[in-house]
Amino acid sequence: MGTRPKKRFSQNFLADKNIARKMVELLELNPGERVMEIGSGRGTLTELIAEYKVNLATFEIDHQLIDNLNKKFGANSRVTIVNEDFLGVNPDEYFEGAFKLIGNIPYDITSPLLDWIIRHRDRIDRAVLTTQRELGERIASGPGSRNWAPISVFCQCHFDVKIELTISPKAFYPPPKVNSCTLSFSPHEGYRISDWDNFEGVVRGAFFHRRKQLVNNLAQLGGMAKEEIKGILSELGLNENVRAEAVSIQEFIKLAEKIKTAKSS
Repeated sequence: MGTRPKKRFSQNFLADKNIARKMVELLELNPGERVMEIGSGRGTLTELIAEYKVNLATFEIDHQLIDNLNKKFGANSRVTIVNEDFLGVNPDEYFEGAFKLIGNIPYDITSPLLDWIIRHRDRIDRAVLTTQRELGERIASGPGSRNWAPISVFCQCHFDVKIELTISPKAFYPPPKVNSCTLSFSPHEGYRISDWDNFEGVVRGAFFHRRKQLVNNLAQLGGMAKEEIKGILSELGLNENVRAEAVSIQEFIKLAEKIKTAKSS
C-alpha cells in the first residue's frame, strides 16, 4: 500500500475510487478553474481533479509523501504540490480571485479549518469536505435540532451546507472507527452581520451549557441582568424559557445587536 498512514497526522487515506470520483464531481469543475486540495495523501483525489484541466494547488503536510506526488504530477504544469500545513496557507500566494476547495479532513483540524474557510469565504466558490459523520451532521443541522451548535451557525451564516454522501469506514485505509460524510458548501449572501466578534461571543455564550435556558447562559457573559435579557427575548418574540438550539441565525443576529446596544447604553 506504499507509505504507511501516520497517527500523528490522523491519516486515513481514501481508497475507494468510486467515492473519490463522486466527491470530485460535487465540486462542479470547469476547465481553467482554480482548486485547492487539503491533504494530497497518495494523490487519489489529485489525479481525478487534474483530469478536468484546472489549476490545482494541493497541500500535503507529510514530507514523506511529497516524492511520490512529484513523480505522479511533477510533469503537469497545472498542478502545484506544496509541502505545508494547510491551516497556515494564505491563498493569495497561489491564486488570484475565487477558487474551489476539496479535502478529506481529519477530525482534529476540522474546527480550525472551518475557521479558515469562514475567514476566506469571499474567495471560495464552492467547497467539498469529508469529515466524521457525527461532526458533519452538526455542521449541516438546523435550528430545533439537537445538533444545532455554534459551528452550524457560523458556517451557515455564509454557506448553504448539505450532506451529500455517507461513507463507510471501508472506503479508507486504515478504516476509521466511525462513519464519515461528505459536505458541500455553497456560498450565499443571506445574512449581514455588522460586528462579527460580538455575534460570535453571543452565539458561543448562548450554547455554553446546552441544557440551560438561553437567558441563564447569556447572563454568564456579564454586563446584563437576567430581567434585561428576558426583555430583549420578548422584543424578539422569543419565549423567556427558550434554549439556544431553538434560535435561528436571523434571531441570533438580532439578539447580538440588541445585547450590544443594551450594554453600550
